[in-house]
Amino acid sequence: MPHSSSASTVMPCLYSAEQLRAHERALFAQGGTAFGLMSRAGAALWAQLRRHWPNARHIGVLVGSGQNAGDGLALARLALAAGYTVRLFGWLDVASARGAVADAWAALQRDHSPCVVDGHCVEIRDFDVIVDAGFGIGLSKDRPIENPAAMWITQVNRAHAQGTGVMAADLPSGLQADTGAGDLIIEADVTVCFLAWKLGLFTGRGPAVAGKVILADLAQPAPSSRAMAQLILNVPPLPTKSRDGHKGTFGTVLVIAGNRGMAGAARMAAEAALRVGAGKVIVATHPEHAAMLGIGRPELIVHGVADARALDSLLPLASAVVLGPGLGQDLWSQSLAEVAFETRCPIVVDADGLHFLSSSTAWTRRQPAALLMTPHPAEAARMLGCTTRIIEQDRLHAARSLSERFGALTVLKGAGSVLALPHRLLVCGRGDPALATAGSGDVLAGVIGGLLSISSAMGLDPADALIRAVCWHAIAGELLAVERGAWGVAASDLFEPICALINGRIALDSARIFGVTST
Repeated sequence: MPHSSSASTVMPCLYSAEQLRAHERALFAQGGTAFGLMSRAGAALWAQLRRHWPNARHIGVLVGSGQNAGDGLALARLALAAGYTVRLFGWLDVASARGAVADAWAALQRDHSPCVVDGHCVEIRDFDVIVDAGFGIGLSKDRPIENPAAMWITQVNRAHAQGTGVMAADLPSGLQADTGAGDLIIEADVTVCFLAWKLGLFTGRGPAVAGKVILADLAQPAPSSRAMAQLILNVPPLPTKSRDGHKGTFGTVLVIAGNRGMAGAARMAAEAALRVGAGKVIVATHPEHAAMLGIGRPELIVHGVADARALDSLLPLASAVVLGPGLGQDLWSQSLAEVAFETRCPIVVDADGLHFLSSSTAWTRRQPAALLMTPHPAEAARMLGCTTRIIEQDRLHAARSLSERFGALTVLKGAGSVLALPHRLLVCGRGDPALATAGSGDVLAGVIGGLLSISSAMGLDPADALIRAVCWHAIAGELLAVERGAWGVAASDLFEPICALINGRIALDSARIFGVTST
């Protein structure tokens, strides 16, 4: 892996459903046909079914009322030709099928008549594999899933829970292509995505329901329109440390964190900054536990801060500030936040710091060199004055709204973290539920702060620092899950793999860990 000071590695493009429809229309205008694309999609599904379930012989195909059904019919035709047992079920009314779906049905009937679509009763637990060709990108954002579709999705998920394999055609039925939102969604082991990546596969519910995600480009060029977002799968390690560098070269991070009972948050953020190479880390924390922090990690410079005036002598020493982990929301923490917001150096605002950012005007009076925010969905909802559910229904819109409102580089944390940067949106395609543990966000804030502090020496800008921090933090969670399982990981366990990642000492295989490949 080449050493580089830039995080601008190749990032796959993510598209909306409408962009894919426009792309299909352009392909048809150039002489392609809908039935031809369906046939290629069916062939891609068939290839992946045999690859992932080589011993399967009994196949069920869920077919809906839209174009996605034609992909399932094309797959069924190939499977029947190979001698497999295939049954079709779902809500497709073949009598009213039109266009390419009607052509796919006619081809199936011609080669394997009689075929029927069972709309009422199928014992789907008898299948080795179920192919989901229900909605694809055809599910409207405002369209609730009702019966019979809801009944079939529930039945497929019940069979999946009992061991039946599930492969989704393009998108798991019920998942919104543009946002990753959805309530009732088919849970797939494998999703074969057609033509180009759909954004919803990588954020919101997408990572939980899509399983292994495979791109089948159907031998077509990529869409010509500008992507909605780009996917982060990897970043290069840091450049080699200069042999004549010293602690001053790599900057000083000031971590303002840790109210009564929250010493651990301050400790994890501060140590994370150290672990990514900050020359010095100063901790301004509650006097009640300042001595304990210094004993537990003697490399930290710990100050017990009784009131905000103590920050006047510490802020000038900082190359970057991390504000918020375990800070609390009392008068003590408010006074510290008001002073911290007047800094001119880059500042990372996390956790309780976000509460004060929403209500304070101090940060607008003296604009920092860079303002970076790291809200989770509940914090984002409070900052935007809405519900967490609204945030999760469109995570990209939420991240963009926060970035525009506060003039900040923003990462909206969660499955498929969304980064809102100037003129672009990124989605992190890495991560694992192992990260869902107390302190994980504190570590991320510290990693960002540490990378900001070394940015001048390493040639990073604040956006580079944020991209690298989010990606390394996510991959560290994956590595721990692979090594020991997702349950029982503690936030401080992240330090070792993060240190290995920034030094390029771990070979990264996104196809093995996250399951993203192209065919």
